Amino acid sequence: MSSSQTMVDSTIASSKPRKHVRVINERGHVDQDVVHISKGAEEEIVWATDHKNVQVVFSSENGSPFKESVFHVPAGGSISSGPAVNGDAQKAYKYTVKGEAGDNDPRVIIQN
Repeated sequence: MSSSQTMVDSTIASSKPRKHVRVINERGHVDQDVVHISKGAEEEIVWATDHKNVQVVFSSENGSPFKESVFHVPAGGSISSGPAVNGDAQKAYKYTVKGEAGDNDPRVIIQN
């Protein structure tokens, strides 16, 4: 089983607090440019799209606050990040949402 499949399965099974981020168009734009998550509360992000497949990629420069740094969101589906395992409080993590028609660069900010 691939790590992408594991992450999709964890979206269904997880009871952790979640922040939902929807990809709103094929240029990778999302409904929240900045998402604050609590590392202490083990919050997760769930990215969802009604469009074609998109890819969420955390920059290699700042790294990812999650176990994975690349998430594949299936067309019409969603994927969970899992809880933040890295990162300092108030640090911003830039990521790129790669849509079929372009890219967008929102951020995740870690809170205690």
